Amino acid sequence: MNLTSSEYKEIARDALRGKRFKSTIAFMLAVFLGAFFTSTYFMCQFATVMGVSVRLFEREPHSFLILLVIGIVLAIFYFFMGGAIRLGYIDYNLALLDRRDARLSRLFGKFSLFWKAVYMRIAVFLCELLYTILLIIPGVIAIYGYAMVPYILEEKPGFSVGKAMRMSKKIMKGHKWQLFCLRFSFLGWYILGFLTFGLAFLYVGPYISAAEAVFYNEISGRADAFYGREKNK
Repeated sequence: MNLTSSEYKEIARDALRGKRFKSTIAFMLAVFLGAFFTSTYFMCQFATVMGVSVRLFEREPHSFLILLVIGIVLAIFYFFMGGAIRLGYIDYNLALLDRRDARLSRLFGKFSLFWKAVYMRIAVFLCELLYTILLIIPGVIAIYGYAMVPYILEEKPGFSVGKAMRMSKKIMKGHKWQLFCLRFSFLGWYILGFLTFGLAFLYVGPYISAAEAVFYNEISGRADAFYGREKNK
């Protein structure tokens, strides 16, 4: 079922109604623990932490070495911890859409997949990097082709990372432009986020995450299965 960006966003807003505060807390925890390792949220968070570190250690001897160690430790922590948190945050958003119990504890419910989540991040990053080195456009296509890998692994934990990547490319065929348009429709919010030093992201972050979960619901056929649409046709 193909929906417009406005329809994806409308469904997301409806799912968030009455749950905005808890969803903001869930989003903040996910960002803080590295769920969005290569996203704008992470860049803002990392820059903030490093900015505070510069302020604290700028007068210390060997301050550059101290800051370098802090940056490396933070990057490693976010990279390894964030994969499992990302899967847990997806579980939270899908539960939100399904009107199931969207508990904050769902963020920490996928640590049984810890190493698979780490491998997922490495494999997807290397594939995207390879395509980007070859040419910019194939790199962008690869980024959108593999966009649903964490959603698939969250729902199908028995899948290998390779199979999840193949499945993502399959279900994204013909839908990459839709996802691009959905993300682009939040451009104004991103600009506002930068202008407000990240404060606007506290509102729009859960909104974007829920909207992308709606997108996955629709293109994967999950929504049809969960809501019994096929039975009603």
